[in-house]
Amino acid sequence: MGVEIRALTAEDRPRVVEITSQIWGGEDWVPDAFDAWLADDEGEAIAAVLDGRLIGFARRSWIVPGHAWFEGIRSDPAARGCGAGRAMTEHLIDGARCAGADAIHLATHVDNEASIHIIESYGFRRVATFAYVAKEIAADAEDAPIDPEIDSASADDVVRFADTSRFLSLARRRIPRGWWFAPFDLDPRAATAHLTTRIGIRDRGELVALLCLGEPAGARESVGLAFADGSPKNLRRLLVEAHRRSAGRRIEAMVPVDGDQEAALLPILKEFEYATWDDYAAAVFVYQMDLR
Repeated sequence: MGVEIRALTAEDRPRVVEITSQIWGGEDWVPDAFDAWLADDEGEAIAAVLDGRLIGFARRSWIVPGHAWFEGIRSDPAARGCGAGRAMTEHLIDGARCAGADAIHLATHVDNEASIHIIESYGFRRVATFAYVAKEIAADAEDAPIDPEIDSASADDVVRFADTSRFLSLARRRIPRGWWFAPFDLDPRAATAHLTTRIGIRDRGELVALLCLGEPAGARESVGLAFADGSPKNLRRLLVEAHRRSAGRRIEAMVPVDGDQEAALLPILKEFEYATWDDYAAAVFVYQMDLR
């Protein structure tokens, strides 16, 4: 008997934790998101089972109506080659199609060669690339002087500024939220709704620089730096304020890199010694498959 697919249940938590302890040095975010997966009755969380033993799991949810998101596709390293990844991918695609999806989106890391091979074989195409960086912000960052020229920005300000920004262009019109990447043009307000900290610098009343923080989807106690654009000087000022507001927490950022072009934010994060997995290179790939 081959790999079987069934619904993920609360009883599967210990096995999920066991599998994820072998992924990303035990820093996988899926255990933190497990309860939310099971509570989401609009999506689907699945388990791959072989000979009665759970060997993989994954989830399908929605970015906006009609656009599905696949995430957390994991297989037990000891069971690789058993077909769990392909079985889960095929099941999720069929489920998305039956649920009326127009397109499916997902993100993965450059090192996840097996998953990349599977999804590309099903017709997913790479549509955007990002560099992942992170930094633990010291608790004393809150003692930094307040810059009097930094102002708050409204949700409407964010949509207007982002729409014509180089950041969004390099991101291929996608706004990151942790390992989610929402297509801006489908619903700009929905794509930016998680950006609850919005700080900017104005010149004669007009925004000339903007930085936005939000809570990454499925992440631990961290803050997501999801958007920032402006001159290098202004980005440095905004980043100091972002550190002041995030003192004692971890900031994670997905920064768009498109070929030999990178967002203006990335060199600033290098200056501020943000850690990187891949020497600040494009290593997070966003994929899309159109169903209609």
